[in-house]
Amino acid sequence: MTAIAPNTDNLRLEAARLAVALLRFDEGSAHLLRASTPPGALRLGTDAYGFLPSWRNIPRDQVEPFLLGLPSAALLAPTTIRGVIALILLHELSGDRRRWFEKAVSNFAATLAELSAQLGLSSGSRVLLEFDNESHVFSFAAVCEWSQQFPVQVAWSIWPLEGDSRADARIMIRRSDGGWFRGRSCMEPSNNTPPEPSIGAA
Repeated sequence: MTAIAPNTDNLRLEAARLAVALLRFDEGSAHLLRASTPPGALRLGTDAYGFLPSWRNIPRDQVEPFLLGLPSAALLAPTTIRGVIALILLHELSGDRRRWFEKAVSNFAATLAELSAQLGLSSGSRVLLEFDNESHVFSFAAVCEWSQQFPVQVAWSIWPLEGDSRADARIMIRRSDGGWFRGRSCMEPSNNTPPEPSIGAA
């Protein structure tokens, strides 16, 4: 079943949903924490996420509200431990680190603008994201908002989608240990690098 994000003006919420979906996708290349969990406690990678440098566990169903409550744009960098995410907040950065962050999201905006022109996408165009047993459709405007507010450090690309009435384009994504997921219903990973245009995480 395809989950279609609500067609509302709340792009930030839709962008958070896209970020959380990409965090779930990247779990396939991480390993579970080898540590005992006290009875009744949330287990990282199964029941909850941890966003470094904080050690407070966020239940899986509360990650979207957590992202929406962040005080600034944030880069989410999955680690090799499933459920553990390095969180880099823009408002905490200064100097070269802040300029690096701002340049990264600026590059995303420029690239997405170029892709919009190349692929004929508007803010309301539908973009399909598929991996494992999940299928989602987001507006292109939400993809742009995601790239500015909650970019996840995974390799990704946007490419045309033909013969599928659900969306106008597809997001191709790649785990660190595998090939590109082409964003088609078959969801077969390909070891071939996708043709241009393609962009990766900051």
